[in-house]
Amino acid sequence: VEQDLNVPSGESHVRQYLYGNRFFRREFGIHSRLVWMPDCFGYTFSLPQIMKKAQIDYFYTTKLHGNEYNRHPYDLFRWRGLDGSEVLALQTPNACNDRPTPERLKAAWDAFRQKDIADGTLYAFGFGDGGGGPTLEQIEYTRRLTNASGIPRLDWGTAEGAYDRHAESIPIDDLPVHHDEMFYEKHRGCQTTQAHTKRNNRKCELLARDAEYFSALAHLDGHGYDHTNIDNAWKLILLNQFHDILPGSSIPEVYEDADRDYEIARSALVGVRDSALAALDDALPAGDAERAIVVRNTLGWVRDDVAFVSGDQLPKGAVSVQDAAGHTVPSQPVTDADGKRGLLFETNAIPSLGQATYHVVQKDARSRVAGPKPPRASKRLLENDYFRVRFASNGTISDLLDKRTGRHVLPRGARGNELMLHEDRPAGSDAWDINFNIDDVATPVDRVESIEVVERGPVRATIRIVWKSGRSTISQDISLWRTIPRIDFATRVDWHEKHKLLRACFPVDVTSRRATFEIQYGAIERPTHRSTEWDAARFEVPGHRWIDLSETGYGVSLLNDCKYGFDVTDNVMRISLLRAPTHPDPHADEGEHEFVCSLMPHAGSWQEAETVRRGYELNAPLVSTVVGAASSDSTAPGLARVDAANVVIDCIKKAEDSDDVIVRLYESHGSRGPVRLTFGRRPHAVVECDLMEENDTPIDIDGDTFAFDVRPWDIRTFKVRF
Repeated sequence: VEQDLNVPSGESHVRQYLYGNRFFRREFGIHSRLVWMPDCFGYTFSLPQIMKKAQIDYFYTTKLHGNEYNRHPYDLFRWRGLDGSEVLALQTPNACNDRPTPERLKAAWDAFRQKDIADGTLYAFGFGDGGGGPTLEQIEYTRRLTNASGIPRLDWGTAEGAYDRHAESIPIDDLPVHHDEMFYEKHRGCQTTQAHTKRNNRKCELLARDAEYFSALAHLDGHGYDHTNIDNAWKLILLNQFHDILPGSSIPEVYEDADRDYEIARSALVGVRDSALAALDDALPAGDAERAIVVRNTLGWVRDDVAFVSGDQLPKGAVSVQDAAGHTVPSQPVTDADGKRGLLFETNAIPSLGQATYHVVQKDARSRVAGPKPPRASKRLLENDYFRVRFASNGTISDLLDKRTGRHVLPRGARGNELMLHEDRPAGSDAWDINFNIDDVATPVDRVESIEVVERGPVRATIRIVWKSGRSTISQDISLWRTIPRIDFATRVDWHEKHKLLRACFPVDVTSRRATFEIQYGAIERPTHRSTEWDAARFEVPGHRWIDLSETGYGVSLLNDCKYGFDVTDNVMRISLLRAPTHPDPHADEGEHEFVCSLMPHAGSWQEAETVRRGYELNAPLVSTVVGAASSDSTAPGLARVDAANVVIDCIKKAEDSDDVIVRLYESHGSRGPVRLTFGRRPHAVVECDLMEENDTPIDIDGDTFAFDVRPWDIRTFKVRF
């Protein structure tokens, strides 16, 4: 299955190879050592490490020969990834389903640029864009041309065989090295087109993560682990990462099918998650409180955050929330845009991959809460102890003061959160492409319908701004929190444009030649300038949960919950929100959309600001369940924790072939050093394995903990027996 490599998470890549190679072994008795990706729209910098740790050595593509401006410098080379892992890579100038005619064979050999070190190259042939096999005519061509005068000599063989021949015959040091992502200079619109599908992909990946984690916890307490539903849901998620589904470049019927698939996957995963949570709740010790809220943290660090519980789980009337010590914590009744009510409340020190219990009590008007002041709101101002945000009459941010540093985040006279409608008529490939001159014709969305304060409470203050533009309506809830140092933009769009690109623009008073973008299991720096043709080609680039622009001592991170297309030029950070192509889907993206973006100014670098953690927290909120009664002793140490802020525990699941628990983590800051992994219960044994959960290496454990060293961007997988 061919994936769109810029959008799926790192864990999705792992599952693709895990499920794929298990299938090939079971059905055909072979292990594939080759990633065959001829037609994907770019290749992430973290892929070589994922490949190597999935027992895959070779990489193939033809796509980069279609670059818009610059020719990729090599055809046969070592592709060195983010962490230094290397795979043998080959790109052929001919298509992967070419016709082996004399003129085309000779043209392919003439175009091959590593003839000085290699005496041959791979020539793939076949019929059709859907992976058809060779025709009788093509086979006859190859039979007649096996050793014909005037053209290269042909040998039949397998693709892996061609790579093996290169690996055995060419000294590794003779091969050129490409140490970067393989950025495809086309199809940049595929990071944004069909936003519903991209949102479904992100949300289902996260839901699968939660379902596996809670199921693993319940399994350790003697409950079953629903491999069947989890695996089937993962396979539907992976199926819809297929080219051209997730890129947004398919026909309407494909997205009707995708919506059904995502709903099936979502329903299965919610069932698995809720069943595991119910088992965990049933095992809680009983308490005296009439009603308790168990708050669980699915992330691998101690967490101060805000939890949400649905109103239908709470008693009617005004209630307060108390922590385990009986102290009242700030809470706030809220109602979302759909009229659903609930309760926000602040939490403190929820253990890494652990839980804490809070109690629901009758509202006490005399209770007071120490700490920061509640956020304040008016139609033109939001303010808390971190920020003061002023708004212009057109709804943009006219001034943003970081009160912690005394620094004005926006340049003088600039406007933040400026929504721009760009004329989006690519020269070709409507759903696929964005033109290099997309900024030449752009109109600000500044027709304000209303500005009102919709929340003014002890936890959060929110103003709602509604704009009209063309045939679309944009409603944005802009919020400040009492204890969270970020500004949230929860946006709803009723989208009915044609050939438009909607972006949110944030000019910031930061000077840097490079910006940082999260990618799968890592981050990459890209230029903010257009000094060379290579730089200029990166006018729209992919990213995941966050991007960041920092200078020495200060920076700004931009977080999101389901977007993938970005541009940082000079000091202006842009996030692409919606497109409106008409081919091959004449109604692409029409209708209702929801998404959240967050601005997070910070002192220091993005590493010092822990932007990686903040991006996870926006995407993986605390999980709350209401139980009839639970003891305050329900607060317990979490399943696992690490002592290094740069190391992220990303995946916890049951092993494929045993009752062991898989713990996968990665180094997220580009640094190295010792790490200690500690468990909340004592393990019997720990081994390190690869991404296929094989090639075990025993680990020496000391009670409930063990130490190891990480290298920059290292992905590590451990198999733990409790």
